[in-house]
Amino acid sequence: MTALLSDDLSFALIYQGNVMLSDVDIYCAAHLMMHQYGNNAELEAARCADQMLERGDRDELFTWFRIRRTIAVMRQAPAGLPN
Repeated sequence: MTALLSDDLSFALIYQGNVMLSDVDIYCAAHLMMHQYGNNAELEAARCADQMLERGDRDELFTWFRIRRTIAVMRQAPAGLPN
């Protein structure tokens, strides 16, 4: 993956060739983006996905979609009554 993020985040998104990143890697990347970009993390992930779309890199595009979706899920308020 290209270095679209700051140096603090780029280590989590090292290009893996044709190997799909694990769910743990996606979670870590989403967490780091939320820490770095706060409320704009989902928007930033979408921006990175757009860049991959422009480059025609479908594997990286899919990775950024996964990161964006994970950020969205992590930001959701808990549903139901507290335990």
